[in-house]
Amino acid sequence: MIWKKLSESIDVTHFTSKSHSQQIYLKKIKAKKKSKAPVTIFLFHDMASYHGRFMNMISWFQVQHPEVSFVMMDFLGHGLSSGTRGHITKFSDLVDDTASVFEMLNKDSNEQWVALGHGVGALALLDLINRFDSEVKDKIDKVILSNFFLNFPSVLLQLQNKIFENFPIVSNALKTSRPVEIYLPEEILSDSHEQGLYLEDPLIVRRPTHQTLKIVTAKVKSIYQDAYFLDRPTLLLKSESPYLIGRAMDSFAKGLKKGILTEKKYSNLKHDLYNERDNISVFNDIAEWVQS
Repeated sequence: MIWKKLSESIDVTHFTSKSHSQQIYLKKIKAKKKSKAPVTIFLFHDMASYHGRFMNMISWFQVQHPEVSFVMMDFLGHGLSSGTRGHITKFSDLVDDTASVFEMLNKDSNEQWVALGHGVGALALLDLINRFDSEVKDKIDKVILSNFFLNFPSVLLQLQNKIFENFPIVSNALKTSRPVEIYLPEEILSDSHEQGLYLEDPLIVRRPTHQTLKIVTAKVKSIYQDAYFLDRPTLLLKSESPYLIGRAMDSFAKGLKKGILTEKKYSNLKHDLYNERDNISVFNDIAEWVQS
């Protein structure tokens, strides 16, 4: 893997996706301060998003906890990775690329790796921990999962799903259709300034394809049992969001082994936790838990 240096602390590269021979974007932000017990946080974004949505959190850590490093990947068809914008053929494609990140990077013996997934990024991490052999997943010491029981209550989407089921010939044509705009700025962010920045961001996917929404919805329905397989310290972050399924995260938490779970709930924050008005409380909770 050949890294390109953007600055003294930032390196970027691309690697080839195992599934589609597309180029996957990877960014590494080095710690500003050396530590005897270094920490690297791996960040995996939500559907329709990309690595840049974590920059507010990284900027805060660089001031408050400069000994922490970060690694970020853009999923296939998102951000600076190649592929059809907002289109995922199979969920396993995302999981394979997520696993590649951990396979390709070397971990020091005294280093702690923390994997953080938001929304679809959290679903990918759960799948990785359940599917992959210990050589990959054992590199991950702690897991942070936020807002991952996703729900897209669209009448048009439900109609297309019925067509998929009843008319297979038509379904192929609908796979790349883009039925609904998801993550409206006023529904995921409280601050009008942040809403404006979100609308102006050219790397945000406004309308993912129907196939993407379909496979994400299917994956959500199958992860309740995944709680039983988590065997490392886990932090669950949950906010108020119309894109979440009711008490699903509470039900998921009940399935975790005793002693590994920490939960944080933010009734005053919307879906995009890392760019919300009061996101400092989220950053503090993450920092304190990582160091505990």
